[in-house]
Amino acid sequence: MCCSLFKTNLALCVFVKFVKTRDTMQKEHAVEKEAVAPGTTKRYIAQDIEQMPIGPPYYELINNRLVEEASPEIPHQYSSMSLATSLFAFVEERQLGLVLEAPMDVTLDDDNVFQPDILFISNERLGIIRDGRKIKGAPDLVVEILSTNKKYDQEEKKYIYELHDVREFWLVDVKKKQVEVFENVRKEFVRRQKAHVGETVQSLILPDFSIDVAYLFREIPGQ
Repeated sequence: MCCSLFKTNLALCVFVKFVKTRDTMQKEHAVEKEAVAPGTTKRYIAQDIEQMPIGPPYYELINNRLVEEASPEIPHQYSSMSLATSLFAFVEERQLGLVLEAPMDVTLDDDNVFQPDILFISNERLGIIRDGRKIKGAPDLVVEILSTNKKYDQEEKKYIYELHDVREFWLVDVKKKQVEVFENVRKEFVRRQKAHVGETVQSLILPDFSIDVAYLFREIPGQ
């Protein structure tokens, strides 16, 4: 009898422990999902982005909403690398500042953390780089290459870049094979150029930097 009661109590303890462990794991999983899942009603802030595990997946914070960055397609990457390598070589040779590519968090304020496809920080603005690895402030030049997040790049992010004094903004449309260049005039982007294949696109804040639009949208090897 005693032995039977002992076994019953032991089984009950194991069952209770299992239930507690399962419930605990479910709660932890729910908290983890809440910390990273987009499309919820929670208002996220820049600190939430900083505490997330290093991606992928990668997220942008746009007006307190988490937006997952879709993996870009080859045409997007081909144009991005073509422009980034050309701009990088130009800036490095003249020691004008720093050129970086995504994924790279740019914290503009507590509500917005973006990952521009390409960015340029002049020597005068290098102070926005904190601890040698974090960008907290507006780069001088930002390039966004339109992809699945087209609406965000063209509307919300563009507007927020304006407010935070990004001096120059390039919008590269791979499908239309065009490049638009905007200048920030009193916190409002004014389009200064709209270039297509057969034309050259020119930077405003780097007046000696230009690139053929056809080079950005040239045929991909093997395609």
